[in-house]
Amino acid sequence: MTAGRIGDTALELAGVSKHYAGVAALTDVSLVVLPGEVHAVLGENGAGKSTLMGVATGAVTPDAGIITVGGEVVTGLDPKTAAQLGISIVHQHPAVLPDLTVLENLQVALPDEVFADGPTNAVARAILDGVGLKAHLGDRVESLTLAEKHLLEIAKGFAVTPRILVLDEPTAPLAADATDMLFRRIRDVVAKGTAVVYITHRMAEVRELATRVTVLRDGRVRGTSTVAAITDGELLELIVGRKLDSTFPDKHTAEVDARPNLTVEGLCGPGFDSISMSATPGEIVGIAGVVGNGQTELLRALAGLEDFTGTVTVGTGSHDARSLLHRSAFVPADRQAEGLAMNLSVRENAALTALKSFARGPLISRRRETDAVRASLGSLSVKAPSMESAVSALSGGNQQKVVISRALLSEPVLLVADEPTQGVDVGARAEIYGILRGASARGVPVIVASSDAKELEGLCDQVLVMSRGHVVETLTGADVTEERIVSAAVTSTAETLSVAAKQREAGSSGLRRLLAGDYSPAILLLVLMVVLGACIAPGSERYLSSFNISTILTAATAIGFIAMGQTIAMLIGGIDLSVGPLAGLLVVISSFFVVDGASATTVILGVLVMLVVAAAVGAINGSLIRFAEFTPIAATLTLYIALGGVAFLLRPTQDGYVSTAFQNAVNYRVGPLPAAFVVFVLVAVGMEYALRRRRLGWNVRAVGSDEPSARRIGISIDKTVILAYVGSSLFVFLGALMLMGQYGIGDPAQGSAFTLTSVTAVVLGGTSLLGGRGTFIGTLVGAVALQQLLNATAVLNLGSAAQYFFQGALILIAAVLYTVARSRRGTRV
Repeated sequence: MTAGRIGDTALELAGVSKHYAGVAALTDVSLVVLPGEVHAVLGENGAGKSTLMGVATGAVTPDAGIITVGGEVVTGLDPKTAAQLGISIVHQHPAVLPDLTVLENLQVALPDEVFADGPTNAVARAILDGVGLKAHLGDRVESLTLAEKHLLEIAKGFAVTPRILVLDEPTAPLAADATDMLFRRIRDVVAKGTAVVYITHRMAEVRELATRVTVLRDGRVRGTSTVAAITDGELLELIVGRKLDSTFPDKHTAEVDARPNLTVEGLCGPGFDSISMSATPGEIVGIAGVVGNGQTELLRALAGLEDFTGTVTVGTGSHDARSLLHRSAFVPADRQAEGLAMNLSVRENAALTALKSFARGPLISRRRETDAVRASLGSLSVKAPSMESAVSALSGGNQQKVVISRALLSEPVLLVADEPTQGVDVGARAEIYGILRGASARGVPVIVASSDAKELEGLCDQVLVMSRGHVVETLTGADVTEERIVSAAVTSTAETLSVAAKQREAGSSGLRRLLAGDYSPAILLLVLMVVLGACIAPGSERYLSSFNISTILTAATAIGFIAMGQTIAMLIGGIDLSVGPLAGLLVVISSFFVVDGASATTVILGVLVMLVVAAAVGAINGSLIRFAEFTPIAATLTLYIALGGVAFLLRPTQDGYVSTAFQNAVNYRVGPLPAAFVVFVLVAVGMEYALRRRRLGWNVRAVGSDEPSARRIGISIDKTVILAYVGSSLFVFLGALMLMGQYGIGDPAQGSAFTLTSVTAVVLGGTSLLGGRGTFIGTLVGAVALQQLLNATAVLNLGSAAQYFFQGALILIAAVLYTVARSRRGTRV
């Protein structure tokens, strides 16, 4: 809703204020951005920059203030509306969905018009080529490096040719060539009239790109100026509120004949080879090179996260990977994916690796823990409402400080930091440098990898430059300069392929992509079904009979429809425990209407009542989860109990026989093939198509993959979740129709067992318990495989107890294997 014109501006924010739990994030902030300019926004972490841009892009609703876009006042701004107004944002933490492919990430985030100019794959490839991203369109995004995820995020931002482009720390993980590409793209869109809001902590970028600059501190505007009219010193004073004499602490003065406290000899591992180095107490070792040449892999090995050969000696003790895993501290480049447990509090995250030091006997002393964490966080000036606040509520820089605080609290023998100041403001950088220097002075070996050569020059006593997984030059003393570091890295990597690129090339075959995809569990399950059938058939003449095959497929159809509903719930990261009792209740309802002698009107009315009840149950489940903030288990368990009770109220005992004609129609078959099973297969194929090729399917998977990212790209989370649970219940309705034909009687107790059975079929088919990935085809195969196994127990006379045992064992094994396989694929950084 818009009204009233105000001037010739691209974006104007006037008097914006925002509070979280009573704490002011923004106070009376105003910002004017003109068409065809780059307006830089600077400030410390927690100053309110990202919150302000959240207001501008509709992700954050302000408590007060006026938003004007293109001269029109806008109210009720949300991410979807912002996109329609031509506002695009490149987030500091990429709003990408790890369980979706590169192509699907583009499709779900961008409007359909973007792909209207040609074949979808060709348009998507051109979008990626525009930012130099070479990833295959079918690669799952979780397999991309952190820098590649940022390039994907940048690609989305430029793909829509925005009127207003917000860039939040876009160069933090990028190498020099990618940064140059980004700057060229920014200049191109600015020349066409796009207004760019550029958030950064790097002063050089402000000088190179921006026309005007605004500084925020503590949620307030501290000044706005043209870039040409203000010095770096004046900007720094506005940012930190004080004069900053030096960013870097004094370097270590080497002692004569000092004994090394770190020696690495002949270290080899995935992505690096023959690495040797040594350092004396007080020295900080830097690792440099073009991104993707083995630096991160080396650091992960030194942190015990990767196996290696060679020797690592700290002090007088030699350490293998297992020892380093427990005794070293690692600060990862991707703090959200690897550094933090986002659902835990600030205190819990900081104390996680140091709990033993807070123990008194078998118990943890909360007082000792709290005092130690408070002191550590205070030394890093972490800004948080309280130590009990969720760490996800902190700004990116403050999250990074929590990671560093945890590393120091663990009292490590070796401190390994990968891009430790990425996304951290200039004031906090000085504090982090001081902390790293202090740790080194205490005798803890410190190794730092950074893509910022200037940072390595100012901080490190020696720098190892890597290329193609090897150390190509070691710089010490006066040779540690930005020019020497960059020259060594660029010269040595000319016309070579980075480690990350080689890994991608090795893993980009269609077969590898298939094995890593959603369909591999279903393929494996089909193989196991054939093996099981081959083992049982020779010992039983009736196993492959027409009657037995029909029995298996009919039962699989009933449980399969219910399991397809369960699939939808699990794809969004939830679960629906109510499916079993709902199926039983619907059959009970049918026993009052769909009976012999009933008129067609009565039968139709009964089916409609079943349909309405199913939809209502789904809506209640979704509403309890989204609006009453129940967990999916709590909400659906509530309905599980309630629906079972209603079924017993309607039919205290078995009664009410379903129409014989209806049973015959449901059980109609041609030879061994039930007609209902054919319908089931067609529905599964249709749902699979919608899941892969339609926006609603992408939205469902996006919510389950990463809800915060899904929200930031404009997906309505509440609507998607409620529709998912309604869809789940409607599939239970289809399953109930099958059960009416199979059992033919209103039994209030018959539905409860189908909850476990449906979950088993879904997990067997490869749908993740964590949400975001799965297939309806897999659920179809899972339902048939489950019924085949249960049928085999009957054929082999193993008894009903064996059926429950096998169901439980199957779901446990499938869930464990799938989760372990998924975690081992990991997140590349």
